[in-house]
Amino acid sequence: MYIKLNVPPVFKQMFAASGPLIVTLGSGMTVGFSAVLLPQLKDDRSTIKISSHQESWIASMAALPMAAGSVLGGMAMDRLGRKTTNLLICVPFVLGWTAVSMATGVTGVYVGRLMTGLSTGLLGPPTAVYIAEVTEQRYRGAALAMISFSVSAGILAVHTMGTFLGWRLVSALCSAVPFAGYVLIWFTPESPVWLREDEERRHRRQTAAVCDHASGGVPSKPPPEIDSQPPLSTVKPTARQCFSRPSFLGPLAVLSTFFFVQQFSGVNAVAFYSVTLLKRVGPDLNEYHCTMALDVIRLAVSVLACGLTKRYGRRPLAVVSAVGTCVSLLCLAASVRDSGTPATAGSVAVHAVPAPAATASLAPVMSIVAYMVFVNIGLVPLPWIMSGEMFPGYCRELGSGLSTCFGFVMFYAVIQISPYLLTNIGTSITFYIFGTVSGVGALFLYLCLPETKNKSMEDST
Repeated sequence: MYIKLNVPPVFKQMFAASGPLIVTLGSGMTVGFSAVLLPQLKDDRSTIKISSHQESWIASMAALPMAAGSVLGGMAMDRLGRKTTNLLICVPFVLGWTAVSMATGVTGVYVGRLMTGLSTGLLGPPTAVYIAEVTEQRYRGAALAMISFSVSAGILAVHTMGTFLGWRLVSALCSAVPFAGYVLIWFTPESPVWLREDEERRHRRQTAAVCDHASGGVPSKPPPEIDSQPPLSTVKPTARQCFSRPSFLGPLAVLSTFFFVQQFSGVNAVAFYSVTLLKRVGPDLNEYHCTMALDVIRLAVSVLACGLTKRYGRRPLAVVSAVGTCVSLLCLAASVRDSGTPATAGSVAVHAVPAPAATASLAPVMSIVAYMVFVNIGLVPLPWIMSGEMFPGYCRELGSGLSTCFGFVMFYAVIQISPYLLTNIGTSITFYIFGTVSGVGALFLYLCLPETKNKSMEDST
């Protein structure tokens, strides 16, 4: 005798998605950890001394392997399955954070940051595809938007811990996150889409084995146990064959452009410089408190984005986000002027760049807040959401891996290019450039972005 619990399907689907989302918290922690680590390493009491060159490498080390990791993640989830891939990713994630917490020199920090960055890249494709495949159409958008929420929550969590705790303890606590995710993923089911594809592959192998075993070459009549089986779908094409199909190239081009617009809307550069702008308005503000305030705004908007993606379509949300981002960036560019005082700030990379001098008004602050709202309701979450929706089943793993790889390449490019732009052409012009990219991107998204809301996985392609 047993008691059967009538659990609504939505709770079962959200539970299945919870494991990868917990691990995604670690991705946000990886992105935000340099803001905790670098100031403490530069402190005179630090047991590990770093130069300015090493400082820059530590900040960008996690971003280096993300692109390669996303391609490997796409390949692994096709061969091993979505669940198994997500389980395996947790291992280097835990080891990376442990390496940082136990580092006795800068090399140990490098290794740990490299491993956590690789894990972040590996996690991108299987998380988006798995969540898209285990949720119903009506819940899929909100569930996928939780990826962005998890990243924002991870950034806020690591910055909050870094305000009160040392970097070794923070990294040790961060290692518990992928471990908890591993436990949750262990109890979740494999993607039914992958199970069906894997069953078909096994069936084809069995069919080939029976034919090979028959004497005298291929039998004139198929064995009855094979002849009675329903017809299988066509064999999955190779990567080279995928690149010759418009149904693969079209989504890849659109999504790669979407990732370009996302990164060159300045999502990391503005976050990098927003603390300095806020301190210009209020010189007595604590840098950590400013960072946490922006993290709270980002997290709140991520929650809002989950509701908006369930209510509104992908295309209108993307266009509104891009237009709002464009306007807020142009207002921000018009409200600041460059001064010659060097400043260092940011959570992704650290470089000495000219600090912008804010006007006496609150225009820069309002522009930053508006920017954080608009960019995070669409441009930030939607490319990751649609990487699990836009590609047809025969190339979903390859397409998701390549598109997210391109996104990570653009992420690293912006990290490297932004300080050069801020230093050589000025903050105001740099923000004008980012605003222009957002405006042109809005037009592109309006014309080219397909609508995937409330469509099946195959209808979305």
